[in-house]
Amino acid sequence: MKTAFYFATRSNDHTITSAFKSLSRLKDKIAIFYDSNNTVGLSKRYNQIISKHKSDFDNIVFIHDDVYMDDLYVCEKLERAHKDFDIVGLAGGVNPKIQKLALWHLMCGGFNSNNLRGAVAHPINESGQIFMTSFGPTPARVALLDGLFLSVDIRKANSVGWKFNENYTFHHYDIASSIDANNKKLKLGVAPIWVVHKSPGLLNTNDKLFTDSQDKFIEEYSKH
Repeated sequence: MKTAFYFATRSNDHTITSAFKSLSRLKDKIAIFYDSNNTVGLSKRYNQIISKHKSDFDNIVFIHDDVYMDDLYVCEKLERAHKDFDIVGLAGGVNPKIQKLALWHLMCGGFNSNNLRGAVAHPINESGQIFMTSFGPTPARVALLDGLFLSVDIRKANSVGWKFNENYTFHHYDIASSIDANNKKLKLGVAPIWVVHKSPGLLNTNDKLFTDSQDKFIEEYSKH
């Protein structure tokens, strides 16, 4: 299975990103693509990469630049996961209800719902300690995927005409694209691949960029 990884970063030096530092250890197994000084929405960048390399790889993993790949067996795990799923992530949920707050885990009922799947590690503080956020069992099929890590079976995606939803530049691109994939009959799932996501998540749900994106998302998908 020929695998490529892609990330975009706003930094002018891609080598300082967690994604590049960790993926470099796998350079004999994978191809690594990136964009520095990025100001373009992730969906648009991702679609450009799919279009450019649609005949070069079996799957392309779209990963956030603040994700540290801490699993040397990621390629083997992806090959196994793609036997069951067309788009593979690390965290996701089932039985979503489109509503505010439009965050994937809340729309799937939150941590007390038994609707969440997967696991992702996060740093506690600057000490270097981490904690594992266990969303639920993995591997498992899901309806929505978090965008920190998305491995796309390029042949299957192209065969049904699926692409990332470019109506969203960052917020909601992952869940909008997940719903579009379900509508195209693609199978989404999570796999037990270990990473550290060095992000605190959304800190302010009243941020205008988020609320504007949320309003657009609710309008587009409220009938799903």
